[in-house]
Amino acid sequence: MRNPARREPQVIDVTNPEDVAWWAAEFGVSEDSLVDMVHIVGNQARVVEYYLGLREAHEQRKTVAPAHS
Repeated sequence: MRNPARREPQVIDVTNPEDVAWWAAEFGVSEDSLVDMVHIVGNQARVVEYYLGLREAHEQRKTVAPAHS
């Protein structure tokens, strides 16, 4: 994560298109997905990253989980 001034916490500014584009690329998601996630969990980059990881893990489990009979 970028942090040139060593400030914590890092904030995702969804009103700044350059910021949205940078963070979306950093997290490997679309800009729309990033903005949606910020609206759900808030604008703290670490929190967004955490929940994106949980979502990805959940989606991976669904694809490898055996079907219940």
